[in-house]
Amino acid sequence: MLANAKKQKNTRLTNYMEELAGSVLDDLLAKDRARLSADAIEDVKALALNRLWPMYVTSATGKNFVRKIVVEDKVEKDVVRELRAAIDIVKSHPRK
Repeated sequence: MLANAKKQKNTRLTNYMEELAGSVLDDLLAKDRARLSADAIEDVKALALNRLWPMYVTSATGKNFVRKIVVEDKVEKDVVRELRAAIDIVKSHPRK
């Protein structure tokens, strides 16, 4: 039982989609020269990620596998679409 706990402790569960969305959003904001507050950026990420599927990985091997899927299935196109929609929503409904 203790060996399993140690094994699980060393495993880091990561949602690769969060990393991908963050990277793509940085590129979109730089290209569009859009200025959003830190809160608005987090809102955009949250809205987009709620409409995208999670892609959890626990190792570098898993991350490389998921990257291959992202390229082959053109997932980045879906991420861009959802982020742009989220940007529009956040801009039209800013926090008060």
